[in-house]
Amino acid sequence: HRDGKIPAGISTAMRSKRKWEAIDPASYKLRCGPNYRRNGHKKPSEGSYYDIVAVDTFHANEKKYLSDIGSKVDLSDLMTPDEVGWFKGLPRIWIVVLQIPAYAPSFVGSIQDGDGFSVVFYFKLNQTGIKAIEAGVGSSRVMRKFLEQPLDIADADRGPHQWKNMVRLANSEALQLGWVLNSYVTKYNAKPFLSRNCKSYYRGESYFEVDVDIHRFNYISRQGMFSFKEKLKELTLDIGFVVQCDADDELPEKLLGCVRLKAGMDAENDAVHLPLAKDDAKILQAGERKRRASSHV
Repeated sequence: HRDGKIPAGISTAMRSKRKWEAIDPASYKLRCGPNYRRNGHKKPSEGSYYDIVAVDTFHANEKKYLSDIGSKVDLSDLMTPDEVGWFKGLPRIWIVVLQIPAYAPSFVGSIQDGDGFSVVFYFKLNQTGIKAIEAGVGSSRVMRKFLEQPLDIADADRGPHQWKNMVRLANSEALQLGWVLNSYVTKYNAKPFLSRNCKSYYRGESYFEVDVDIHRFNYISRQGMFSFKEKLKELTLDIGFVVQCDADDELPEKLLGCVRLKAGMDAENDAVHLPLAKDDAKILQAGERKRRASSHV
C-alpha cells in the first residue's frame, strides 16, 4: 500500500462482519454551566466534534508496535485530498488507541510491557465540529489549547483540561456476571476516568493520537479489567472521549467522539499481528485491493 503502510481499518475480521457502530453523542451527559464546580450540572452532549469512521484491532508482543499507530497506517482512504492536514488547529483525524495487556497483572513488581492488544478508533472531524471551531465556542478553544501543549507534558501540568475516557457497559442486564463483576460494573460503569500519567501523544500531518496505556494502570484497575477477559466477547461497550472543560466560558462540554463495540468482537482472533511479516502484508494489501474493486462495481 502507499509508502508500504497498511490501510486504516484493515482488520479483516472486522471488515467482513463489522463489529462496531456509531451511537448518538446525546447519550452522554457532560458538564455544563453556570458554575459547574458548585452546581455540578450536566446535560446531553449537543453532537460531537468527530465521527467514528474506522476501527482496528492489533496484536503485538511489545507495546512499541502498538504505539503511534497513525505513523504505521495509511489514513488517505479516510479523507478526500482537500481534507488532508489540520483545520484551524484541529486534526482531520483523531486516533485513540486503547493498549490492553494480555497477561495477568502482578501485584509484585511493575511489569508495564509485554504481550497485548490494541483497539484503535479512527475519528474524523465532522460538520458539527467545523461549525463549533468556526464559531469559536468554548470547548473548541479548550481542545486547541490541549493540542498546542508539548507531546510529553505531564497531566499535572495540563491544569483542568484533562483527557477523559467514558466506558459504558450497554448490555449488563443480559449478562450473568456474578457478584464480583457486578459490583465492579456498579461502581465504575459510565463514570469518566482520566487515566492520569498513562497516556502518550503523537502528532502527524493530518492526525493527533492519544494512546491510553492500560499496561500502566494501577494493580486494582488492571485486575478488575482482567477479570472480564473471559466475558469480553459477550460485552457491548459504548466508549466516548472528551477534553474536560471547567470555566463558564468553556462550557458546555462537547463530546470529541463515541463508538459502540458490539457483542461478538474478539480482540484476540480479530487482531492483525504487528509487525507484519512481508507475506502477511501482501495478503492484506491484496485483500484490500479486491475489496476496493468490488465496492466500485
